[in-house]
Amino acid sequence: MKTVFFDTNVMIDIIGRRQQFCRPSLQIMSLADRGILRVCVSAMSYATASFILSRDNKQMDIVGEFAKFAKITTATPVDADTIDNSIRSEFDDFEDAMQYFSAMRESIDYIVTRNKKDFKAAQIPVFEPQEFIDYLLKE
Repeated sequence: MKTVFFDTNVMIDIIGRRQQFCRPSLQIMSLADRGILRVCVSAMSYATASFILSRDNKQMDIVGEFAKFAKITTATPVDADTIDNSIRSEFDDFEDAMQYFSAMRESIDYIVTRNKKDFKAAQIPVFEPQEFIDYLLKE
């Protein structure tokens, strides 16, 4: 089974139900729910998503939404090795490096993000959500 890593922005799109972005990401989640793909997200993304979602959606039950999301996904670790690798990396943005090296701990096959340019230093394929769905359909 192939493993996909969601960048924080994709997680926020799904949980925040951002209509202009979430449809292809929800399709990927559906594949994970059916056991066709494995979806991972960095443990760090939960903190970032909590901050952004609570600021934008005062009425949302964020913890409840996280519980549903966590049933379908796997959290990747963030630890001293993740930080050390990020410090020494070629990434322009430290947070993106942290995401990447957290993902690599789980032998990720693909990264799905809305900001592909942030992952120029990645050594694995990086897709936008719709682009990933299109890729799967061709496979």
